[in-house]
Amino acid sequence: MKQLFLGLILISASSTFAQDEVEYKYEPAVNKAEYYIGSFNKGKDLSDLVEWYEEFDEWGEGQGNTYDSMTVGILIPYFHDDLSAADVMWVNTWPSPLEQFAGLETWMTKGGLELLEDLPVTNSRVVDTFQWVISEPSSMDAGNMMYATYAECSLEEGYTMRKVYDLYKDFAIYAASQGDTVGRKMIVPDAGYSLPDGVDFVRLMWTSSISERGVNADLFYSKIGDSQAAADLKGFSCSNANSYTGLSMKAAE
Repeated sequence: MKQLFLGLILISASSTFAQDEVEYKYEPAVNKAEYYIGSFNKGKDLSDLVEWYEEFDEWGEGQGNTYDSMTVGILIPYFHDDLSAADVMWVNTWPSPLEQFAGLETWMTKGGLELLEDLPVTNSRVVDTFQWVISEPSSMDAGNMMYATYAECSLEEGYTMRKVYDLYKDFAIYAASQGDTVGRKMIVPDAGYSLPDGVDFVRLMWTSSISERGVNADLFYSKIGDSQAAADLKGFSCSNANSYTGLSMKAAE
């Protein structure tokens, strides 16, 4: 009788656990990104940083295939709540921590630090992040003049990032079917920065060119904003947006 009673408890517990399991629609595409945020040294500007990138790129080419999967972007604040906080943001993205930390080890042990002697920027913050990719822009090619907006986002009661990801992915797929070309990511810092109280992630929206941002905004307000897909996108709200223009310096090979 005791064994029967225990068996019934285990069956009941197993049934309850199965009911509590959540099935998600999409498997998140996750990558890593490093943000180097700083100010130009006296007498230096963006053109000097672009020249320095050429030195960095030449050095990277000499490290085998270590940096083949890395992308590089240089962003300058434009519509921003504190233009005095920093002059520039250098962004590296990697497919996963495996490639990222192989690159970091090479940088630290194979002469990368020597390049910093000529870096025209003094960094005030370096942030390591995980990024959930929701959609991609129309092009990831080097040479693009990008437009990017970062906003702080908070989850509503009863919603998780995982649940919001599925909703956002549904919205992005519908938007793309209507001609939308906005890249979207949900970003969470892993080291170097803590999100403010009440903020759960940072949303990135970016386009391959500045003018594309205007085209996509017009498309949203004229067509997508009143759709059922937009109405179904819920569970979070965003504020404190800051926008940047920038150059795509390197695409993944």
